[in-house]
Amino acid sequence: MKISVVVPTYNESKDIRETLESLVGLNYGDKEIIVVDDSTDSTPEIVKEYSGQGIKLIVPEKRDGRCGARNIGILAAKGEVVVVLNADVRPPPNFLCRIAEHYERGCDYLLVSSRVSNMDDLFGRYVECCGKYGFYDNDPEAMEWTEGFSCRKKVAIEAGLFPTGFPVAICAGEDGFFGSRLRSMGVRKCVDLSIIVEHVAPGRFAEFWDIRKGRGKGSPQVRRYLEGWSMGRIKVWAALRVLKTSLEIGTIFSPIILGYLLARHSPRGAMRDIFPFAYAVALEKISFCVGEWESIAEIEKAERVTTLLGNSDGAH
Repeated sequence: MKISVVVPTYNESKDIRETLESLVGLNYGDKEIIVVDDSTDSTPEIVKEYSGQGIKLIVPEKRDGRCGARNIGILAAKGEVVVVLNADVRPPPNFLCRIAEHYERGCDYLLVSSRVSNMDDLFGRYVECCGKYGFYDNDPEAMEWTEGFSCRKKVAIEAGLFPTGFPVAICAGEDGFFGSRLRSMGVRKCVDLSIIVEHVAPGRFAEFWDIRKGRGKGSPQVRRYLEGWSMGRIKVWAALRVLKTSLEIGTIFSPIILGYLLARHSPRGAMRDIFPFAYAVALEKISFCVGEWESIAEIEKAERVTTLLGNSDGAH
């Protein structure tokens, strides 16, 4: 069984080399590794260094966000099974061998476990504990996406691939939507938390802020383009979130309580991380709100341009 690994990248020069090293070290014979890159930094030059080790680089003709890059890689893949990885994910050498066992038994898509590698960083530790609290402590079967996600190529195509073609490229939330599409199709889902991939979480303030803000930006995009919400409804929802966040942070207790629940999973212990995690909780909530309103402005601007272009074409 041939397995294709697809890695969309954009300005990943900091992380991509270690990721490529882990990918060429995968001890599975019938594999291919595809990197779809539209970076403006040195990422493509680094990827080209690995061309002799089986890494294939695809440069899209136009930018269509992470979803578009994933779709390009999936359609170009020759494998029966496609693994979709982010650029900071480092699977163990036996990763493909382990997931192949599930597909040989009839699995259609597979969720595995992930572990943050930079646990010395506050935000890295926070991300790891969020995963344990929100995913592993509850029902893993309820989740539809994890790091190290894989599925059969034909199933991904039948699901319509990742959502693209909108005035603004969806930057977050599309993976859960894709997984939900697979579930609605009734294909066979498998979960194996004994298979673990490592990934690098944002370690510095600026990285954490940007990534969490990016998740906030994805919220209006998903609601507008995948769920069909009106802009008025999206704005009301975002305004209510700002109000809720202001009350939670203003009273202090909500971040502290959630910080404690998360810190129980910290290797440093709940009492050492409760207040650092409360700070991370507050920062995450604020950045999400900022991302939502930035996204609303981007959507409105893009749709105005699209309307103007459409009117211009109609006039001719």
